[in-house]
Amino acid sequence: MSNGRLQPVHYDKETLKELTKQIAYASIIGGAKGALFSVTSALILTKTSRIFRTLRLPLKIFYHCAIISSGIILSGEAQVNKFQSQYYQNELQKRQKLLDEAADNGVFLDENYISKSVISADQGRVAK
Repeated sequence: MSNGRLQPVHYDKETLKELTKQIAYASIIGGAKGALFSVTSALILTKTSRIFRTLRLPLKIFYHCAIISSGIILSGEAQVNKFQSQYYQNELQKRQKLLDEAADNGVFLDENYISKSVISADQGRVAK
């Protein structure tokens, strides 16, 4: 899978499997929410809008597909952001635990010595 190229540590199979599972679940929920919104808004528009009533079936189907897919995309993207922040929070906790264990054993490491592959809590971005 790597083709000889190095990949960051957060591309391990377990992490990707968990992320895929969470995205699939969020997409199903987002699709259901989008479908509920789509059907509800179509019923309201059918009752109130003469223009919507005169639309042909392909345009109404496109309307439903666009709203449902938007729900899927927005929900999936929100889940990716949630997973990423949770992943980095866990990485920060692991890092702090390793630093504490090293200090308990008498090994004191400089903060710059540790890999900066995780975000700092105050910045909210990936540290370089």
